[in-house]
Order: sequence, then structure tokens, then C-alpha cells
Amino acid sequence: MATGPNKDVKKAPLPPTTPDFAHLEYGLQLALNSSTARIVSAFVVSNPHLSVQFEKRCKDILVQNSWIEPSQLIGANTEDEVIRRGFQFAAPSQGIKLSVGVLHPNTQSQQPHESSSQIKKILLCKRDKLFLMGTDSFYVVGRDGQQKQSGKPEYYHEYVIKSTAQILPMYLVHYEFDPCKETKSREKAKCDNCEAEVATVYCSSDAANLCNKCDTQLHTSKFASRHIRTAIGKGADVFGHCRHHSDKKIEFFCSQCHIPVCVYCKMVGNHANGEAARHQLVSVSEAYQTVLQEARTLDPVLQSRRQEIMNQIGAVNQRAKAVEKMSEQIETQIEETYKRAMAELHAITREKMTVLQGDEFELKRQLGEIDHLEEYLKYQQQGDATQFLFSWSRHSAYRSELHDFKFFKNTIDVELDVKVVGAISVCVDDGGRGASVVSNGSINGGSAATKLLGKQIAGSAAIAGPMIGSGPIKAGMVGMGMPRKIQERRIQRRTSDFFAESLAMTPAMNWANDGDGL
Repeated sequence: MATGPNKDVKKAPLPPTTPDFAHLEYGLQLALNSSTARIVSAFVVSNPHLSVQFEKRCKDILVQNSWIEPSQLIGANTEDEVIRRGFQFAAPSQGIKLSVGVLHPNTQSQQPHESSSQIKKILLCKRDKLFLMGTDSFYVVGRDGQQKQSGKPEYYHEYVIKSTAQILPMYLVHYEFDPCKETKSREKAKCDNCEAEVATVYCSSDAANLCNKCDTQLHTSKFASRHIRTAIGKGADVFGHCRHHSDKKIEFFCSQCHIPVCVYCKMVGNHANGEAARHQLVSVSEAYQTVLQEARTLDPVLQSRRQEIMNQIGAVNQRAKAVEKMSEQIETQIEETYKRAMAELHAITREKMTVLQGDEFELKRQLGEIDHLEEYLKYQQQGDATQFLFSWSRHSAYRSELHDFKFFKNTIDVELDVKVVGAISVCVDDGGRGASVVSNGSINGGSAATKLLGKQIAGSAAIAGPMIGSGPIKAGMVGMGMPRKIQERRIQRRTSDFFAESLAMTPAMNWANDGDGL
């Protein structure tokens, strides 16, 4: 729920020299997949009320960072209002779509090879990662362009949250990002002399990149041949110019601050005075080789975690197949039970119909006997009068026999006494503590004394869909966003709708007769 104006809300500048600033900038570069992106200024957003609300909701669940571009801040969610009051949703049914992973800034208006180094804004927020049935989080499955040309999936995931307590503004960032500059930084250097061929060597004496042909031409003299030249990418050209003094080459590296340093930085810059002046500087080449060697060594913890994740993905896939197989087996059981119940119903119906048809045939025979006798009497009247007079006494005797309705009953023995008793219940086995019913379809005719003769089918199932996260919460529902100890104490559940689809208006499985009648 959105909060009102709060005098405790602050937007304080984040100093560029702090570790938080460096961490924030690298996170933005990682999201943009750009090493040339730079944060111009950053502000820490502090709203005590929203922080308490967020921490209360997101306790013991996974929380992730999400970058939100200004184009997403529309309506009541302007930059100032989000900082002052948090996010606001027009209705409970509405929410906001957030992404985790690679950012794609809007560059539609930019022409090819046109620079777009203007300052941009972006908001970094925390959001919960609880992804369960019945919660306010939804995972959006599928995204156009999610596959790179290499075929490897791009790290990008979209979620929709519907509660304002699920998102907390953290930083407002002003940054520079030029895709053309980033592309250019990855291109091979051209020769500074001919400006046509790709440079192959770097001359530190001339501070120039040269191709093989120009290198030979310019270093033929006795003194020029003494210039130290190194292959491109293996010398001082790798490190470029100082970030604070753009006309100076980087020569040193501070292992305590973890930043490259030029001569001016050491003489008059950030490493000239104070504590930083006493930091030990090493050659940038030496530091580079050391870091390069460390980077080539895989992180054993991450590799172990990656292997564990891969194993778990395999286990999840296997379980999904097992759930599908289990569902097919349960459907088969339900169908077989349904067929048995329907066979019982048909047998009872045939028995009752046989009795009724027999009664009908006998009644029609008796009716036909009376009609036949009276029609014969009319036939005799039209013939010889002497013969009619002679036969009248005989005809009267036959009539007398039909006066006795000894084998006629004005009641029907077949009763409407068939009813449904019992039910099918699809339930989850909770480890011997008793089956927990998830779906129950029954028709008992309103009789409280009806005996339960139905079936219970135990099992478990996971939940998936194009937008995942809707539906009622069941006890024990958990997801990957919960701590392991909590997950281990719970089990996933699912309601089967096959029962209703199969049996329509007759979901119970046993047909029975009341009383002794058919």
C-alpha cells in the first residue's frame, strides 16, 4: 500500500570514492554488458516506512535487484513520487513488470554510428523473489529476442508484481552509456601513421600504434630502431589513459584501492595525500598479469554451486516427467473407477428396464385379449343369427373369465431408488499423517447417512503455466525463493480437474439401490 509524504524520506548523494559506488557502477555495467558505461552521479534513496514494510514482507525469502528505466515510471509513479511515497498501483489487479538481467536502453531514435552519450537516468530497486501459487508475483514465460545469435540464452527474466510492498527504491543513478563507444572500444586499433591498416605493434617511445609496414619504415634509422615496441594487446597500450587525467597513460595499480593510477594521480591526484599516499603501487603490467592469472582459475565455490544447480535442474526435469507419468496413472485409475461405476449403473438400469418391459408386455397382452374377444363378438353379429344366438352363452363364459383381474396390479414394483454414494478425492500424501484432500467431487443426494464408498488417490504435483503464480495458496506451498530449511518442511500440491471433466454432473463413483426393490 502506498505511503503518504514523509519528512524522513531522503535522497543523499553517494560519494564516488566509496565501495558502494564502485559496486553500483559495476552492477550497471554488468546489466548493460558495457565496460564503457559510467555513473555520473548516484543518490541513495532512504524511506524508513517503505524499508520496514519491505523487510517485514521479504523476511527469509530471496531478494533481487531490478533496474527500472524512466519509461516505466508512468502515471502516479513519477520519479519524485516513487522516491517520496513508493510505487502506487491504480487497482489491486494492476501491477508493474520488472526485469532481472541484461538491460536494453531505448535507442530507437538513434541513427547508426550516431553517438548517444547524453546522461540517462535509471532507478535501482529491490524486489522479492517469492514465486508461488497464490502470491502477488508472476513469472512471465518467453520473451522475443531472448536468444542471442550464438544460440546461448540471454540472461533476462521478467516478473510482474502486484503489491507495492514487494518493491523498494534504493538508488537513483545518472549515467552515461554510448553503444557506439562501446563497439568502438572492442574494435582493433588502426595504425596511427597510415590510418588504414590494422595496428600490430605499439611503440611506447612514439606512443603510437603501427602496422607492420609503417613500423618497418619509421624504425629503419639507428636511433629509431632502439624504440621499444610490443605486440598490440601485450604492452602499455592495453591499459589506455587515466580516467582522471585523460592525457596521461596508466602506469601503476593500487592493490589496496583496486584502481589504476597514472603519474599525475601519484603526484597531485587522489594518491598524492592522506592515507592513499602511503599505499604501495605496483606496475600496471605486473598487476595485470597477476589478475589475468587469477581470472583464468575457475572459482571452485561457484563451480560447485553451478554443478549443484545443474544437478538440481536435472532432478526437477526428472520429477516433472514423474509427475506427468503419475498424472497419467491417476487418470487411468479414475477412468477405470468411472467405467466400473458406469457398468454398475447400466446393470441396475437393465434389470429395472427388463422388469418394466415385462410388465408392459403383459399389460398390452391383457388389453389385446379383451379387444380381441369383443371384436370377435362384433364379427359374429354380422353373420348367421342362429349361430350368434348359439354362441352367446359361450361368449359370456369367456367374458366372465376376464372379469377376474387376479394377475393384474395397479402398482409398479420398480422404484426410483438408485442414487450415488461415495466420491473421488484426489489428495496429497503428507507422509503418513493422513491424506490431505485437494479436490473432492461428490453427490450424495443430501443424505447425511450415505455410506462413503468412493476412492482416494494419493499423489503430488508441481504447477506451471504461461504466467505462473496465480491460484489459491495451499498449506506447504514453497518455491526456490525460500530458504532450504523451510522448503524441506513443506510439499507442493495441485488440484486435479480431470474428475470434473470426466464425470461432468456425476462425479461420484458408486451406484446403489435403497431398499429391497429394483
